[in-house]
Amino acid sequence: MLRNSSRSFQVSLHQQQQRHQQEWFTSRRAFLSEFDSLIDSAKEYQIPPQTIDDRVREERSRWYAERVRGSLLRLMVEDPSGREEVFEKLEDLSIPNAGGDPIGLAMEIAQFLSKGPLGSSAAEQGVAKDLPERLATANTDAGKAEALKEEFFKADDGTVPEDHQKYLDMLLYQGSSMEQVVDRILEERQAATGARDQTNKLNQRLDELRRARAAHEAQKTRKAQRRESLAQQKVPDELYELPACAVCGNTTNPGDFFCCSICTILASSGVQEKQTVFCSETCDKEGHPAHIATHTCSSGLFCTQQQHPQPRPGTTAHGSDKYITDGGTSAPSQNDIRFCTECLTTLKQASIWCSLACADANFQTHREQVHIPARNRLGLAVNDEQQLEYLPLPDNNTGDGSGSRKYRAKDVGGFTTSLGEAVQEWEEQNRVRLQSAAV
Repeated sequence: MLRNSSRSFQVSLHQQQQRHQQEWFTSRRAFLSEFDSLIDSAKEYQIPPQTIDDRVREERSRWYAERVRGSLLRLMVEDPSGREEVFEKLEDLSIPNAGGDPIGLAMEIAQFLSKGPLGSSAAEQGVAKDLPERLATANTDAGKAEALKEEFFKADDGTVPEDHQKYLDMLLYQGSSMEQVVDRILEERQAATGARDQTNKLNQRLDELRRARAAHEAQKTRKAQRRESLAQQKVPDELYELPACAVCGNTTNPGDFFCCSICTILASSGVQEKQTVFCSETCDKEGHPAHIATHTCSSGLFCTQQQHPQPRPGTTAHGSDKYITDGGTSAPSQNDIRFCTECLTTLKQASIWCSLACADANFQTHREQVHIPARNRLGLAVNDEQQLEYLPLPDNNTGDGSGSRKYRAKDVGGFTTSLGEAVQEWEEQNRVRLQSAAV
């Protein structure tokens, strides 16, 4: 690699001076057009020759400043120290007649670079300060190449390192300028940085996968421990001390019986004293339909199955009767039947709806007639206002005449528990599968 930015900068200036001494203006078409106009004006004695000379010097200063600025921006990548000071000088270089001496400004910037860590290390290594002069006095290309090789590419032992050789070959055999060599070095550095970034991203991804795998294994371990813990739990006494058969009155075998799923959930939650069981499939078929008909929808006369045959969009409802089931042609599924979660777990009341749509339509009435009085009676402070969605007032702003504004639950599913969910949780806790022919 090149040893420091300041030396590259000096060599770049020297090569620019040698290469563009006569043809610096060839690419500046606007200036050439203006120059022709100035010549024509001078021929007509409209301007003195000094005006042309001043304009040429001004344009040459601009060109030189642009060349210095472009080279410096590339070389600064190698030595970012003192960057703020260099930027200030770059601003000066952008002004055509700044200080009247753009070359002086360029040399001042080179001094800033030489004070940085690269420049300091170069000074410690004994870098020759007369490099530009040596290049200028070299009469042959071989002499110039030797000067560049000695200053930029040789190691302390006098040999050229393998990773430096290709850059030296660019100067010696490919006709490349010092600027082009610096550009190639910077491009390769950026490519190497990109490869390192890609490697870092891949390593981060591998770390994420390892953490995900560890989390998955930990989750599997927790599930296994939970299953083992459930297996060691004692079966509840109520599964052994069953009530008599609801049909024949005989003693029920704890190992083989049928039950009302709704009663089982209510009993396990402490809402009612005991569950309803049947000793055989025959008794279940005989007594279950009449028993299940006692579990009516909590909405009563306002059940949506009576008021609105079609459920409101956005809810799910089964086309069942106003009862939870009455043994008719189509009983609702376990996911249609809904318990009020607060009543089941906290208020200990048997609140059941035939469907989610029915619970949604009658939520306000249930909350105001059941929840609020029970909370007050039990001294419970519950704030569920954030879970309510108030409906717009009618155009006449009279409401329903009761003085109560209409509202509904934002997510009625969050206030309810399906029978299927309750049964699944009960079976997991007790390691017993409920048998029921009716639900």
